[in-house]
Amino acid sequence: MKKLLDIAARVSDQAEVFSIRNDESSLEMRNGSPTDLSASIQSGYALRILTDGRIGTAYTKNLLDREELVSNALNSLKGRVDAGFSFPGPAEIPASWLPDESIASMGFHDLHSRSRKVLDYLNRKVDGQIDVNSARGIQDMAIMNTSGLNVSRKSSFMYIFTSLLFPNTETAVQKLYQSRKSGDFPERELDRLVDLYTSGLPEVDIPTSRMKVVFTPDTLYTLLWRLSVAVSGKSFYNRVSPLQERREEKVLSDKFTLYGDPTDPQEVDQHFFDDEGVPAKKHTVFEKGVFKNLILNLDYADKLKEEPTGTGYREVMFEGETVALPPVPSLNCSRIAPGDVSFEDMIRSIDRGVIVFGVLGAHSGNILNGDFSVGLNPGFYVENGEIKGRVKDGMVAGNVYDVLKNIESVENKLHDSPMGGMFPSILLNDVSVAAK
Repeated sequence: MKKLLDIAARVSDQAEVFSIRNDESSLEMRNGSPTDLSASIQSGYALRILTDGRIGTAYTKNLLDREELVSNALNSLKGRVDAGFSFPGPAEIPASWLPDESIASMGFHDLHSRSRKVLDYLNRKVDGQIDVNSARGIQDMAIMNTSGLNVSRKSSFMYIFTSLLFPNTETAVQKLYQSRKSGDFPERELDRLVDLYTSGLPEVDIPTSRMKVVFTPDTLYTLLWRLSVAVSGKSFYNRVSPLQERREEKVLSDKFTLYGDPTDPQEVDQHFFDDEGVPAKKHTVFEKGVFKNLILNLDYADKLKEEPTGTGYREVMFEGETVALPPVPSLNCSRIAPGDVSFEDMIRSIDRGVIVFGVLGAHSGNILNGDFSVGLNPGFYVENGEIKGRVKDGMVAGNVYDVLKNIESVENKLHDSPMGGMFPSILLNDVSVAAK
């Protein structure tokens, strides 16, 4: 990295080298049988150079030809992409913790053993298809720039993700367990999943009307996606955000607080700087319904004449290579502050409503405006505080700014979400539910 940085420094005003290495293994088991097994070690290097107020970028999977990489970055300057920011200098950043040895030594036998435990436990309690995916991984990341920054971090993770499929469908209730150390899926969480599955076995028809709706942790990304776009520095710079000129204004329920905190000791991917080397810290976006802060990377902080918020990440949602993507404003390690109601009491409080356990079409609707319309996959119908069964066909629709003004209660516990972050379930009043 140092050699590459030196070469780039000779032909630019400023330069930055970002490197990443992922060592991952995964196992997929469908209905008790292994269906996919993979192992990969991927590495890459991304170069950014700043010259005359413009930015050039290039990336490679290896450093066999550093001169060519620098040449590619210089050629990309012809795109004339403006960049008024500077790369950050050194900062007091805590040392990262080392990957756990129990993860480093895990092999496919360990993944299979832990998946098998989940399968055996659930098979004793339910009669249906059980899918289990498990994985382990170690990541090394480093950033070096000509402003004197030289930081690195290491992390390790393992997860087990299990699904109980309803008969003759691909619809399931699911649960994620993840940790930075090797471990087994907690049986109490599996018992909770079994209870939900059993409750959802009957199929029921529901009326089309407005009713109470619970968004569970796995489905809250539907709403948070819309909020994150609105509070991004990019949307504010382009003056297209529905929250333009509304900072310090109460725009949502006072029961809603959203923040990101990569430094949280409970975070599996705990870290102390973002993908641009800016120190990371707890960053609150909405506090008791009040819109407080934007999400900014170096570029949009400069464009808006504000301070960077340590939220610039090379974000990969589904497919893609980290080094191939530029850092964008992104709320990493996001949280919704818990409330004071248990999930069970939340359900008991519902006279008539739907629990959303999975969605289809989260991308549907005008995301920037906050609109959503999603299929229930699955959704459970609740009447007089009891789950009556699984909704045969149904949809939930609305606008995120309307529904999040009308929060009845927030669960008192946070859960890991497969889409990232830790969230409680949220009970909303007066939401449009459509049945076929």
